[in-house]
Amino acid sequence: MHINTGKMTLDRRKFFAAAMGAGGLFFTEKGLFAQALTLTPSTTEGPYYPDRLPLDRDNDLLVINNAITPGVGTIAWLSGRVLDRTGSPVRNAIVEIWQADNLGSYIHTNGAQNGRRDSNFQGYGTFETASDGQYLFRTIKPGLYTGRVRHVHAKITLPGGRSLTTQLFIDGEAPTSDNVLGAISNAAQRASVIRPWTAIPGSAVGALAVNWDVLMDYTPTDISGASRPTLVAVGGVTNGASFRRGAVSGSWVTIAGSALSTTTRTWQSSDFTAPDKLPESLDGVSVRINNQPASVYYVSPTQLNVLAPDTTTEGNVQVTVTNSRGTSDPVSVAFSRLMPAFFQFPGENVAAVRADGVLIGPSKLVDGVTTVPAKPGETIQLFGTGFGPTTPGVNAGTVVSAPLQTSTPVTVRIDSQDAAVTYAGMTSAGLYQINVTVPSNLADGDYPITAEVAGIRTAKFSKLAVAANAAALNQSPKPLWNRSDKQQFLALVRRIRNEA
Repeated sequence: MHINTGKMTLDRRKFFAAAMGAGGLFFTEKGLFAQALTLTPSTTEGPYYPDRLPLDRDNDLLVINNAITPGVGTIAWLSGRVLDRTGSPVRNAIVEIWQADNLGSYIHTNGAQNGRRDSNFQGYGTFETASDGQYLFRTIKPGLYTGRVRHVHAKITLPGGRSLTTQLFIDGEAPTSDNVLGAISNAAQRASVIRPWTAIPGSAVGALAVNWDVLMDYTPTDISGASRPTLVAVGGVTNGASFRRGAVSGSWVTIAGSALSTTTRTWQSSDFTAPDKLPESLDGVSVRINNQPASVYYVSPTQLNVLAPDTTTEGNVQVTVTNSRGTSDPVSVAFSRLMPAFFQFPGENVAAVRADGVLIGPSKLVDGVTTVPAKPGETIQLFGTGFGPTTPGVNAGTVVSAPLQTSTPVTVRIDSQDAAVTYAGMTSAGLYQINVTVPSNLADGDYPITAEVAGIRTAKFSKLAVAANAAALNQSPKPLWNRSDKQQFLALVRRIRNEA
């Protein structure tokens, strides 16, 4: 599988598989050998936690947004799991990392070494763990600066708000002269943060892999008796497609926390008490954003999916969750006019459908679901949220019964080419559909795909699988919009994201 990102090419799937093999042993059963586990030690945060967080905060630190020029340095894949003290994976933990670039500089006002910093290196990233507790970052081997050995800072915030700040070191480059490492008095804990950074077999650029499981002094029972819901303070309110912090009027939002609900389900026909109005509560769980009710689509103890209400506010707003146990403390989130994002299938594949209804992606991408690559020259449908107002407009919280075109044109680039957009609009509440023609001159491979509206680009990396010999299309015409199709699509997205 080939990804072309301008000056940089990378076989991500092969490297990821090799990284998993090179990085160490995963636990395969919940609680396996719990008595032998060592809790990850807490260390100082240090002076260079970003004082102004970057706009791009995803898990690929090598490339900022979709820039052509990557950061300089030895590429490193950092992966592992967040586990509780019994060895069980923790879902919805927010993992933040920040580190020095190849020059030894941080993205901090006072973090540049000798006035120099690699402006192409992101320097900070976040990842929210799924049900298996796994996280993944693409970064570089951190640079050196006076007084320290190479290291990566990490902060892990659990559902409920408890957090651990620690640091990861490189095996063979961790002398006791490093004051932070030397301050870890327990030998087993000190060894747990020193990990081998192993060369990935077959990597033409000499990429490294490191596997690091973080064990937290926590189990879900610690918060099972919570009297009221609690939101994750950092990264607890995110775009429902990209999981980037923030929210957009009339678009999907994901909320992470603990004790959010005592049930797990999506809305059903019986929850619609008015013909054209979306439910504002499920099983007693409601959400307010900027003191306005959101529409509640999915509830679970640790995650909610809601449709943000209409608001013209630009800047920070307050978010609260209320259930039978009370109302959460408010969490502040940046509210924007636009935050376009594609929904994704596994492996960063953009959520896309062919004209005959077949899902687009590498073969066998999703168990039990047929997926095929797109064909050069064919028109496909992409799906996302956060693409802004429509014409005519629609009030958030109401049923969308016909397609509504975006007020501002949407452009799409596949690899380095502009792709023809034949339609862009909202086809279901908060769900945008973009019909785009794949450039006819593309060779077989996986290509980066981005969309842009009013100068704001989708920030999370997505890719589109293309193959000239993909199975022949069903040539029978298919309507632009069909309620049943969209419900099936959303159900598949839920399944992939472990929400079903």
